[in-house]
Amino acid sequence: MTKLIQSTPNVKASEQAFRKIYTDLLKNGKRCSPRGQLVIELENYQYELPAYIRFPSFKARKLKADYVRREFLWYLRGNKNDISICQHAKIWRDVMNEDLSINSNYGQYIFARRSVVGNAGNYSIRMRSPFEYVIEELLSDNDSRRASIPIFNAEHISRPTKDVPCTYSLNFRIREGKLNMSVHMRSQDAIFGMGNDAPCFSFIHEMVFAALEDKVEGLVLGNYSHTADSFHVYERHFEMLNEIVESGEYEEILVPKISGSAEVKHLVLDIHKRYLLGRNAWCYSEISASNETLMAYEKPASKTFDSFAFSNWLIEPELADAAKDAAAIATT
Repeated sequence: MTKLIQSTPNVKASEQAFRKIYTDLLKNGKRCSPRGQLVIELENYQYELPAYIRFPSFKARKLKADYVRREFLWYLRGNKNDISICQHAKIWRDVMNEDLSINSNYGQYIFARRSVVGNAGNYSIRMRSPFEYVIEELLSDNDSRRASIPIFNAEHISRPTKDVPCTYSLNFRIREGKLNMSVHMRSQDAIFGMGNDAPCFSFIHEMVFAALEDKVEGLVLGNYSHTADSFHVYERHFEMLNEIVESGEYEEILVPKISGSAEVKHLVLDIHKRYLLGRNAWCYSEISASNETLMAYEKPASKTFDSFAFSNWLIEPELADAAKDAAAIATT
């Protein structure tokens, strides 16, 4: 098992940050019924999470850290037609498009590479993901306001679908030596939604920081600011919301820090070679086909995959599944 290195400032700060969010919703939310489902809702709600505070892990919430890991790995593969997540959460099968794509796999908008014009003078073409663009933009202009990753787009409302992405965009800025991130969502469920969104977006924030840390002198990981047009809790979770606010016990989840730019490169390009599902996933061939050197960072020769503690923590559930599969085959 990977040795877990605490990356949260302290448990109390994490508990207080999320309890305040839930208290705001319970005390100030209004009732409405979008699509006939009763919710308590806050409009235009904003919250801010300090560096490494990412898990609303109250016992009443029963947050599944293994699922969070699997969802983030799914994002890293960056393929809208990858339906492997359906075996871990039924909701994804329920919102699948007719072509078996899933609009709310945020990885396709963040990590998938596409052809871009590399130089306006000679119109050279290369492959680049929006994630790589953010890093390049902040390296070329530390004060840039353009380091954004759009997610919601016109295609999502141009044809019938059950799956309209909840997130508009992610934006990254360096201000006063801090890498800050803003996430804007049209809709966020305070229970299941925030429970998975907050850690996954926080991981992306940390990845951008780790890729820039040795290139931008004195850089530290800043805050994650979140805006939701509709921040809400569904009726089936009203009792849980009350329990969290009034007396809910908080559980610590330890996560290793991302070690630096070499591990970021590993997460983006190589991590799926290390477990059965990743090797067999049909989307991985697309990643391999564009496995060129990332412009923003190089892999030090002294580093090995085994030293990447965050990556090892991330794939533990998948490695356990692969071991079970291998044991089952051996006994047949």
